[in-house]
Amino acid sequence: ALVTRQRNRRNAARTHAITTHRAHIMSAWRRACQRAYSAHSATTSTSTTATVAQLDALLKRCELGAPRAPSRIAVGLSGGVDSAVAAWALKQLGHDVTGVLMRNWDGFDERDDDCGYVDDRKSARETANAIGIALDEVDFSRTYWHEVFEPFVGAFASGATPNPDLECNRRVKFGALLRHARERLGAEYLATGHYARIRRSGNHNSMVELLRGVDITKDQSYFLASVTGEALSSACFPLGEALKSDIRDAARALNFTAAERRSSAGICFIGRRPFGEFIGEYVESKAGEFVDVETMRVVPGAEAHRGLASYTVGQRAKIGGAAKPWFVVGKNTASNVVYVASGPEHEALFSTSAIVTEPFWVAGEPPAGVAKLRAKTRYAAQLTPVTLTAHRDGYNGASIGTNDTHTQSMSSKFVPSAFSTAYDSRADASGAPPTLLVTFASPERAVTPGQAVVF
Repeated sequence: ALVTRQRNRRNAARTHAITTHRAHIMSAWRRACQRAYSAHSATTSTSTTATVAQLDALLKRCELGAPRAPSRIAVGLSGGVDSAVAAWALKQLGHDVTGVLMRNWDGFDERDDDCGYVDDRKSARETANAIGIALDEVDFSRTYWHEVFEPFVGAFASGATPNPDLECNRRVKFGALLRHARERLGAEYLATGHYARIRRSGNHNSMVELLRGVDITKDQSYFLASVTGEALSSACFPLGEALKSDIRDAARALNFTAAERRSSAGICFIGRRPFGEFIGEYVESKAGEFVDVETMRVVPGAEAHRGLASYTVGQRAKIGGAAKPWFVVGKNTASNVVYVASGPEHEALFSTSAIVTEPFWVAGEPPAGVAKLRAKTRYAAQLTPVTLTAHRDGYNGASIGTNDTHTQSMSSKFVPSAFSTAYDSRADASGAPPTLLVTFASPERAVTPGQAVVF
């Protein structure tokens, strides 16, 4: 009984200390925020900036995605507005914050310079100075090249359309950067400006669940779906409960130079060049024919395609000399043919099921038997109800999988996988986990080999 009373007193004292500390931080923050807002409003219309009350409400939402106790946190500062506000919020909440800027692409031999790194570094440094935190700069370009870019190029060469952002988050941000934050900076957590949430079942190292961000229009959980549960247990996403519009308004109110920077879009290393031109430097581009899936003949009057890597399933083919719009159904590396269909809603573009490989669960284990879930077949796709069942040699379940080419369309006349080279992302299929059959509740457009299905 004596030991229990002593433990209760210690816990009560610790809770009181944390509460007092946060109250002090919040009071100081409101005073600082009022000063910053007053100075800013002297030159900017209050109708376009957040009020102090709005900033206070934003901070409370950010607190929901932050550790409960004051912690040492490394924040990935990209130079953009989201990571800037995330770092600011964590510091205002009383955490020991250090910014980290990654360099992932060495563009010394690229026409499009350095992927914007010089501007990103300038903005990140200005953000760190404004917040009052140290900024650590680290080069992961070698890691990115070997673990993200080379597999990306290899997948394209095999006829697939991969998404490097998922591998970047798994291998670089929550791989190399997380290790750096732990080992070199002594950080307990790595924070980023992602619009996603984490649900924890207990302490720091307990099982976690990855949830969508509250702002569905900006939700980025799709790109985080391949990150391991162990890594996510050391992650925090302060913006998961916030709206993008509120974040930009907050940055304006706080006079952050990153407030007006454009949000990143697309693949960094491509720069401003057309994708086909870029990928042609790494994958052999060989002109070939466009074949109509209806007639299995060359499209009349069509010019030759520019190389298979320039096309992906579902996109408009932009066939020179063609009298009507055509859309890509598949591509075959053996025959160097791009298969196309007339119109964006042609039935050959739709699938009722797909097989995925490399199943992976963030939580570490799958649901048993048949699972009825909702899924996205690509980042911009809508969530759609699906049923998961075992395929071939048993059921393993997945929260993420890579699309294989075996898809079934709305009719037996068109089977989308028949128009694509067989693609299996596994290095050794014989020793890989079982594959899954994903059945869509309604036909899904442009299910693409190499993309991730996220449940």
